[in-house]
Formats: sequence, structure tokens, C-alpha cells
Amino acid sequence: MTRKALACLLLAATLSGCMGHNGLTRKVMKFNLTTTENRWGREGLFVGLFIIPAYELSYIADVLVLNSIEFWSGKNPINGKSPLVDIPRSQLDKLGLSDVEVTQIERLDEHRANMYVRFKNGDHVTFDVLRDEDTYTVSYAGVEFFKGNLKL
Repeated sequence: MTRKALACLLLAATLSGCMGHNGLTRKVMKFNLTTTENRWGREGLFVGLFIIPAYELSYIADVLVLNSIEFWSGKNPINGKSPLVDIPRSQLDKLGLSDVEVTQIERLDEHRANMYVRFKNGDHVTFDVLRDEDTYTVSYAGVEFFKGNLKL
């Protein structure tokens, strides 16, 4: 009984953080892109890393372990990055963003990101996210509409 409870707890903890930075996989990709300038060399290295299976193992490690650590601790152990934004659903509803179908965040650098939002009716919008120390600001077309604190 104790083993089953522990297994369930471990499974819940590891599956809760699958949406993270994927720091290890990105390091493998960066290695592939910086090893050679030749596109055929990059492709050959990619195929080799895929056969080894470096990409597969790094992704599994990210999804099952490293992103979970990022989720629970607020910091990715590979790249040291913390989650950039955590806008509460209630705040999105206040802004009229209740019919959101998909939201995606693209990190531009360590202080800036774009947040793409697609609505169920097909409309879409891109918000600017600016991080300064432990606060972040979300704006659209230069107009700030949300300011929050990072939970570290």
C-alpha cells in the first residue's frame, strides 16, 4: 500500500510540470547549432544525435524531471530561468479574454517576451511582456494594462 501511494505521489509530482523551458533539450539543440556553420554538418549532427538518442532522452528528462522541478521550485535547474508570467485567469476574464483558445509565450531575451493569444472566434493578438527584476508588465500597442510580481 505504501509503495502504491508513493508511486502515485511521485507520478503526480513529475507530471505536473511538463510545460516548462525544456532547458536540457535547448542545450542539446544549441550544441547542434553552434558546432558547425555548415548546414549539411548541422543536419548530419542532428541525425546522429537523434539516432544516439540525445534529443529523446533530453526531452524525457525535461518533461519528467527538470520541468517538474521548475514548476515546484520556480526555477529551472539547467538554465536558472524562472517562469516569466503567471497571469491569474480572473485577470484575463476582467480584460475580456474569457474566450481564449490558445496562449503561447515566446521569450525574446531575459527581460522581454511576446504573448500570443488566439481566441475561439479566430481573432488573435500579441501582447508585449517586459520583466524588470521581480515584476513584469503586460502591454498592448504601448499601453500597459497589467503589472504583476513574480513568485520566486
